[in-house]
Amino acid sequence: MKITLIRLKASISNYFVILFLFLLAAFGNAGEPVQYMAKVFVPSLSITEQKLWQIQQRVPFKLRYRSIDSVLISVTATALPQLTALMRQEFTRSKTTILDSHPLSEMNAVNYYVLDTNLLSDLSEPTKLIDTLDGGKVVLVRANDSDVIGLPVHFRAKLPSEILVGARAPRLTKLTLQPKMEVEQLVANISPQPWRQIIQTMTLNPDVSTPGYQFLSRYALRVRRAIQHDGQPEPDSACDNSGEWIAKQFQNLGLVVGMDSFQHTRSQIGAGKIGTYTMNNIVATRPGRGPNRDQFYLLVAHYDSISSKTRGWQQQWRTMPAPGASDNASGVAILLEVARLVRNLDLDYSIRFIAFSGEELFLYGSKHYCHQIKSETADLSADQISGVLNFDLIGHDQDGNLDIHVVYDERSQWLANVFKTVNQKYEFPLDLRLQYNPSFIYSDHSPFWEIGIPAVLLSEESSFESTESIKYIHSQADDMDKITDSLGELAVKLAVATTVELTSSNNSYVSKAQEKEINKLLWNVILFPNPVNLDRGELLGLDYFLSEPAKVEINLYNNNGWSIHNQTYRIGKIGGKKGRNSPFRWNGKMESGQLAAGGVYTLQLTALAKSGTSETTYLPFALVR
Repeated sequence: MKITLIRLKASISNYFVILFLFLLAAFGNAGEPVQYMAKVFVPSLSITEQKLWQIQQRVPFKLRYRSIDSVLISVTATALPQLTALMRQEFTRSKTTILDSHPLSEMNAVNYYVLDTNLLSDLSEPTKLIDTLDGGKVVLVRANDSDVIGLPVHFRAKLPSEILVGARAPRLTKLTLQPKMEVEQLVANISPQPWRQIIQTMTLNPDVSTPGYQFLSRYALRVRRAIQHDGQPEPDSACDNSGEWIAKQFQNLGLVVGMDSFQHTRSQIGAGKIGTYTMNNIVATRPGRGPNRDQFYLLVAHYDSISSKTRGWQQQWRTMPAPGASDNASGVAILLEVARLVRNLDLDYSIRFIAFSGEELFLYGSKHYCHQIKSETADLSADQISGVLNFDLIGHDQDGNLDIHVVYDERSQWLANVFKTVNQKYEFPLDLRLQYNPSFIYSDHSPFWEIGIPAVLLSEESSFESTESIKYIHSQADDMDKITDSLGELAVKLAVATTVELTSSNNSYVSKAQEKEINKLLWNVILFPNPVNLDRGELLGLDYFLSEPAKVEINLYNNNGWSIHNQTYRIGKIGGKKGRNSPFRWNGKMESGQLAAGGVYTLQLTALAKSGTSETTYLPFALVR
């Protein structure tokens, strides 16, 4: 048998060409298996990893390369007709082209390189041009290592023998197209006024004499139960008051409410020593009424705020107001509104609303909650939590474009897709932007990612390059003047409709048990910074999630395919433990001790679990000098 590299084109004429080549290979190389190299080109359409994985389950192939609009695939002659048919079925505009073929026995000696087009003139004579990729920006060549060794270091890379594909997320079964009449009516009657009133109460209420009603300054260290260093005066009790008020609102809606208390020690702010503080997460539960009532969806938001960008904050943090209207009274208001609006609906799944404290100190409330889950001291296990919806900074629009960003990682892509489906289903006039960004860890969804629970962030922004919110958040300017009623109304409608979609008895989403059938070992692999500037003293970092303990091997290759650095981590130890791992840092030095030259390199990450499960991924990166 022979193997061939092909490009796919879904047309009748091309199908017969491929069939002819298949017959020629099958009969012209009797007793010698053939492998084809093929190219699948799909203009203006994404070739998703999910679809590739689904096709690979039906017909074996090896993925060799992915670009913006095409993939390179190695496939045997016997599997080629079925692969072609499936590609035509899944990608109706696809074009499949056979690029090269070799006897299977010779494949180990055949090397393919992806190079910058500008380097074509520098190629040695025996090198064969196979195809162009990425709109002519790069070329695919067949060459021996010795043929390309003299090329500059900025050419791309040697094709890996295989890039493993997997389902990036649980698959969704088809949704019903028509919304429930009662939900449609409920959503249509939603007004932004109750949402706005909650924000106003949390930011403007001046009643300092009534306990529980002064929370203009909700900094997490402004609590009653505090132990101060050096006889320093205690700050006001804004956060405690605010938490108690939020708890009371949930109680008034008939929910079961509790305080999840934890301690935090702050060594200093500015030059002053601080002390130890007892903070409270507010936890309110709405039990489900169906067969899945032991499964929970969590709706979360943080209620603390901070004015650290305001001049003099380090000296006046005990008294300086931190209104936090958008960040994040707006998120808390969404929780309370969803709880109010769905309280009379007959829902299958249970819902837990959590208002976290300590988020502005870097996620202390949500980290504490997730630590309890991980250590099995919480009243809910990880298997009971189907998904987490985090609402943070979702109250302000400045540019007139009513957009909400949904940030997700690999495990939570399906949750992000639910929001997209609901937005289309109810025809909300909302610019909903799905953002795959497992490196965005700056809110309370992140600790759930670290313990493998699907979670998404809904926010008005998903970048620190924002032109809307970045200038005023974490300052006294985050006040009621920043609140946009039209955005708030759409955010509440989206949150209510999606919550009902997820928790109703007729939802058609795969269960967590089905999710686990997708045996993926490596999740959320992040390489940063990329490019990495060695002259600035930057280090190359690697972050990844293991679904089970594994031996982890990291290899760095230059564009000649030569190994320049490797690192191995033991099973269950740092770098090889279940959950999030980020032990790898590289200073740019090769094993010879020399500093690597600027150019494009490849990091190979391989994980091998005790169970025998193995997974490898390849990550290109650039060194700048």
